[in-house]
Amino acid sequence: MDKLAVFRVDASVEMGLGHLTRCITLANALAEKGVKCCFIMRSHVAGFAHLAERDGHTVRLLPDPGRPASETGDCAGLHAHWLPTVWQQDANQARSAMAEVGAADWLIVDHYALDHRWERTCRREGLRVLVIDDLADRDHDCEMLLDQNLNLRMEARYQDRVSAACVQLLGPRYALLRREFAVQRCLLAERDGRIRRILICFGGSDPANATGKALKAIARLGRSSLAVNVVVGMSNPHAESIAQLCRSLPVAELQRGANNIAELMRQADLSIGAGGVMSWERCCLGLPVIAVDIASNQVGALEALAAERAAVYLGPVDAITEVGLSEAIHALLIDAARTRALGEAAAALVDGQGADRVVSSMLGMFG
Repeated sequence: MDKLAVFRVDASVEMGLGHLTRCITLANALAEKGVKCCFIMRSHVAGFAHLAERDGHTVRLLPDPGRPASETGDCAGLHAHWLPTVWQQDANQARSAMAEVGAADWLIVDHYALDHRWERTCRREGLRVLVIDDLADRDHDCEMLLDQNLNLRMEARYQDRVSAACVQLLGPRYALLRREFAVQRCLLAERDGRIRRILICFGGSDPANATGKALKAIARLGRSSLAVNVVVGMSNPHAESIAQLCRSLPVAELQRGANNIAELMRQADLSIGAGGVMSWERCCLGLPVIAVDIASNQVGALEALAAERAAVYLGPVDAITEVGLSEAIHALLIDAARTRALGEAAAALVDGQGADRVVSSMLGMFG
């Protein structure tokens, strides 16, 4: 009988695409081992459902309420508003959807608004739960927990959040990266630290328009020989103003919804971006980065990367000025040795095989 894995994940401008992206990556790796995968998402996420469907996975949408439901019981933490309903109703709807798709072997939960209560409600005999988390701010009821980030005192983060029997997969060794990153890593030429091409990418949404700030910072440099690739997601609300900035900067080329980000990272000599999944994509390709955080959950990993001298971390996007960002770029332009060292430290952290390690752990544990 075919194995079945069910994913509970959402995406939006606020939460970004990273959760969905890494779940699709894991689903693809499971599919290679013959596991069928189904995604359970809220109806307001319907616009992103094709991202899972185009890789051959099925999607079930949970109907959103006509108006917000009244909260029953205590709230589901700081991210409770990521659900259009209370966690109890979400869990009941998810249970119904899972009953319709068949007996699942694994339930993979990647959602900051869900915790041990939701996970316990969705349990049934024979079902194993894998939680993907970054925050360590709530308890979980799961057999396996994955946190692919780099954090100080990583081994103790979930000590009081999961049972002693829970298998913990911790650190960027388990980073869920698409296959093309490992492929591009094999094609990567040795980096000499000289900066000829800069990649600007802040993920799928970039609500604070950090992309625009980065473009203005580069314009201040007055370096006509610098090539710039600008990548924005299809959900970016500032796409038109970014396009105008690119038109005023002859060295900039804009791409919306690029499907070759791994190749662009390999070709670049420096990147400007945020944390999240892209941190590990850049590391895999040894790409030096000047990073800002665009969400509080990115801070810990970016601080840890900076401590490893694998990134230049400037702080929250709202606190960074165009002048400050321009000065940070200039500092690397004139210091090839430092730029090269950043890339080498980053490349040592991630090899692109994380999804295979996670799948191997799952199959080894559950049969």
